[in-house]
Amino acid sequence: MTLNQFFYTAFIFMLFSCASPVEQKSINGSSSTSLLPDLNLENGIEVVTWNIENFPKLGQRTIDSVFNIITNLNADIYCLQEISNRNSFQNLVDELIEYDYVISEDTDFLNLVVLYKKNKFIVRSQSSLFTDSMYEFAYRPPLRIEMTYTGENSIDFTLINMHLKCCDNGYNRRILSSEILYNYLKSSVESGIVNHIVVGDWNDDISDSYSQNSFNIFLEDQNSFKYVTYENALSNSNIHDSYPSYPSFIDHIMISSDLFEENENGDVQTIRLGDYIAGYDEIISDHRPVVWRFTP
Repeated sequence: MTLNQFFYTAFIFMLFSCASPVEQKSINGSSSTSLLPDLNLENGIEVVTWNIENFPKLGQRTIDSVFNIITNLNADIYCLQEISNRNSFQNLVDELIEYDYVISEDTDFLNLVVLYKKNKFIVRSQSSLFTDSMYEFAYRPPLRIEMTYTGENSIDFTLINMHLKCCDNGYNRRILSSEILYNYLKSSVESGIVNHIVVGDWNDDISDSYSQNSFNIFLEDQNSFKYVTYENALSNSNIHDSYPSYPSFIDHIMISSDLFEENENGDVQTIRLGDYIAGYDEIISDHRPVVWRFTP
């Protein structure tokens, strides 16, 4: 290694040790998962949303790569979309000894999964939402689970993982699904359910103009709901984009008002895995994971 290469590598490590989404090229054109940031917060919670396109798109090679990513990022919760093969996913989880998972039971394809550290969380319940509105939700009813974080500052929360409709007539269907989701969440909050976290592939950018925005119903009620990904989505730079092939930020995390205070000490990051892994798009996914970290 030349002196210049040494300083370049050291510089990259310093940047990404804080998980900042800094634009760069793959180091020496090869994979560098060992340089991935450790997202884990002491006495905190890390929630990742990640569309792993048609998992596993290249079979065992994809499984091995995803294993390395999950273990190196070391996040508490991964909300995954597009799990195409349950057996392959089970093979992955069998190697992830710290994790357990919940998978959607009412989706026949492109399943939704919540993968979580089993020594830090209790799953109290699991259900599929809006099974009577399959068309609006692209025949992928959102996966809802009630969880308890058992760390130093324990907290109950409700996690909803979803994958909204893309393309064609997707805009109208996203508007319809957003209205259904909004009314459900308002009713859930009024009934006393606390700490909602709604994540997933929303398949639209919240920075769109009003006339083209699928999610105005949430953006207009900022007293009740907040996209913690809002500032990243509105950035003038494409560096935060979660869907780089059509530069946009479409993988969002939204919280209810009872988590606004926790968000004040939290942070949101796009993990630019293609900067670490050569051929990331071909091997793993066309989406980048997005993480929200906070301390209860």
